[in-house]
Amino acid sequence: LYQFEHHAHMSNRPEIPEDSTPAGYFDRLSKDRVNRSTIPKMSGLNAIVQFEITDDGNRIWNIIVENGVLREITKEMIEKPTCTFKLSSATFLSIFRSEMTLQQAFFKGKMDIKGDVLLARRMNNLVNLM
Repeated sequence: LYQFEHHAHMSNRPEIPEDSTPAGYFDRLSKDRVNRSTIPKMSGLNAIVQFEITDDGNRIWNIIVENGVLREITKEMIEKPTCTFKLSSATFLSIFRSEMTLQQAFFKGKMDIKGDVLLARRMNNLVNLM
């Protein structure tokens, strides 16, 4: 717990197996990270960050952040998320394996962003924690 409060380095994230899916990743994330600690540099943040995986039957996950803490991960349909990342499962896993950043995925045309784009640009801190 201590290391995540102070240093959310990529190396702290468990290795993602080759056969991983976004669903498996979010399920494990729910157990490992929810309600544990404040996201670095986001202490006052309240947001609903939606990931829409386009090639897996359009599956959606919402990451609910309250006061800078990852509170909940839900598959419920939320009408107005703060920001949405729309991407393929391959792009999703590349980002979480640290093979590319959110910005690189966006600028390569591999991901669409809807909603609060300024907030979306700060999401690397959230991704690093995940």
